[in-house]
Amino acid sequence: MNIVNFYNQIFTILFLLMAGGAIVLEFWRKKPEDPKEPVPSPDAKEPSKQALRRTDGAERILFIVLMLLALFLRLWRFGEVPAGMNQDGAMAAVDAKALADYATDRFGTFLPTHFKAWGYGQMSVLLSYCMVPFIKLFGLSAITARLPMLLFSMAGLAALFFLGKRLLGARGGLIVLALGATNPWHFMQSRWALDCNLFPHLFLLGLFFLLKALDGKKRYLACSMIAFALCMYSYGIAFYTVPVFLLFLSIWLLARKLLDWRSVLLSGLLYFAISWPIYLTMMINAFGWKTIRTFFCTMPYFEGSVRSRDLIFFSDHKLTQLQANLKSLTGVYLNGDGLPWNTIQGHGVLWKCFLPFVFLGIFACIRKLIREKDQKVRAGYVAVLAYYVIANLSGLITAQVNVNRINILHYSLILFAAFGIFFTAERIGRMSWVIGAAYLILSVLFLRTYFTEHADSLRWYYFADYVEAVSFAGEQEGCTRYVITPYVRGEYARNSSEILTMFALSVDAEVFQGKRLNENGLTYQEMITYADASQRVANPGEPVVYVMRKEDVLSQSWDQYTLYAYGNYYVAVPEVFAK
Repeated sequence: MNIVNFYNQIFTILFLLMAGGAIVLEFWRKKPEDPKEPVPSPDAKEPSKQALRRTDGAERILFIVLMLLALFLRLWRFGEVPAGMNQDGAMAAVDAKALADYATDRFGTFLPTHFKAWGYGQMSVLLSYCMVPFIKLFGLSAITARLPMLLFSMAGLAALFFLGKRLLGARGGLIVLALGATNPWHFMQSRWALDCNLFPHLFLLGLFFLLKALDGKKRYLACSMIAFALCMYSYGIAFYTVPVFLLFLSIWLLARKLLDWRSVLLSGLLYFAISWPIYLTMMINAFGWKTIRTFFCTMPYFEGSVRSRDLIFFSDHKLTQLQANLKSLTGVYLNGDGLPWNTIQGHGVLWKCFLPFVFLGIFACIRKLIREKDQKVRAGYVAVLAYYVIANLSGLITAQVNVNRINILHYSLILFAAFGIFFTAERIGRMSWVIGAAYLILSVLFLRTYFTEHADSLRWYYFADYVEAVSFAGEQEGCTRYVITPYVRGEYARNSSEILTMFALSVDAEVFQGKRLNENGLTYQEMITYADASQRVANPGEPVVYVMRKEDVLSQSWDQYTLYAYGNYYVAVPEVFAK
C-alpha cells in the first residue's frame, strides 16, 4: 500500500472520530440556564493594553513566518520544477511576448479581450497581460511566465488568512493560512502558468474586499468590484458563477440594510465598466457577429469555438450528463483528477483525511450563522456558504470537471477544513496535536514527492526534453535555420510542438505573421521547418540545426555533425558551426 494512502486511511478514521466527538459534545454539553451574556466577576481583570499588544505582535510574527514559509517553498527551484513548459502556459507566454512587443497577440490582433489560442478552444487573456511587464523587463522564460501566478497565489493566501481571521478570530486565521501554505492544489498551481488558475485568487480577493467594505470602509467596495470584474478575463466559468454570486449577495445585503441602493448600483456600474468588453465578446461569438475593434481593445469573433458544449444546458442528454458531472465532481473531492500537473496520487487537492473537517466546518459555519445576531458578522458566513454552493453548482453544470475547471472550489475547502479543525479544537483541544501531526507528516510527504519522483515524471508532461533541445538549438550562433521533428509525447503534434518551439526560440510575433523578416533575413517558414529528420537528407555544409527523436538518429549518417542528447531528443549541429 502507498504510504500516503496508509496515512490517509489512519487519519481519516481518527478525524471522523474526532469530528463525531466534537458534534456530540456540542449537543450534549450543559447549556447555561440564562441565555444572556454572563455577568463578569468583579475580580476578573480585562486584558491590559500591553497584553493585547503582545498578542497582536505574536499574531503578526506567525503570519509573517507562515507567509515566508509558503513563499520559500514556492520559490524553491522555481522555473526548474516543473522542468519544461506546459503547452497552454507556453501559448500564454508567447502571446504575452507579442503583447509586450506590439500590443497584439501572436496572430496580430490588437489588444484582444480573448485569445484565439488553439482555434477550436479559446483562452483567457488576463494571465498573459500580467506577464507583459516581466517579459518586457527580463525577457521570455519559464520564470517570467510563471511569476504572475506565484504573486497572485501569495495574495490569495493573504486574503485567505484575513477571511479566516474575520470569521474565526486570529487563531482561526492562522489555521487557515497554515493549511494553505502546503495545500497540494495551491502549491502546484502556483508553480506553473495556466490562465484559468488566476480565477480562484481573484474571486477570493473580491470576496475579502467585499466583506472589508461592510466594516464601514466603502473604498474597498471598488477594490472588490475590480477583482470580480477581472475574474471575467481569467476563466469562462466566471460567466455563470460571479454574476450569480454577486446578485445573491446584493439582494441579501440590501435586505439586511448592510448596503444601500446607491452603493450597489455604483458597484454594479464599476463591475460592468470593466467587464463589458468580454461580455460583448461572448455575445459576438454566441450570435455570430463580426469582430469589433476599438482604440483600446479588440472583441474578436472565433469561427471554430466549441466551448459552449461544455455546459449541461446544451447537452442532448442532460440527465446522463448530470450523472457524469456529479461523478467527476465527487472524484475531485476524493482523489483529484489523476492529471499529474494538477495533483499527485494520494494527495489530491486537499488530503482526503481532512474531508471530515470540511463537512464539519460547513456544519459549524451554518450553526454560527443561525446563532449570530450581528448582521455584519452573519454576512461573512453567508458569503462563504454562498461561495461554496455556487462552486459546487458550477461543477454540476460543467461537463466532467477536473481540478482546473472547478478551481473556484478549492479555497472554500481549505477554509471549511479550518472551520472544522477550529470547531474540534474548541471542544477536544487535547487531541489537537493529532491534527497537527497529520498535517506535518502529509506536508513533508507531499513536498518530498513533488521535488523528487513527481518532478521526474512531470518532465514528460511538460515536454522538458523537447524544450531543452530546441532552446539549445537556438543558442547555436552560426546556424540560422532549424529542422524540428514535431513529435511530442510520442505522437505527431504540430500545434503543440510549434507553440513550444516559438516559446523556446522566443520567435518574434511579426516574423511569425509574415510581416517582416528575422534578423537573418529569413521568413518564419524559411527559419523553421517542421519535418521528420528521417525524411530529409542532411547537408553538413548548410547552417541548419536538426532537433530529432532518438530513432531518427539511425535514419542516416551524422558523421559531420556533433550530436547533443536531451533525453529522448537529439540536437545535430554541423561540426563547422558547433561551439
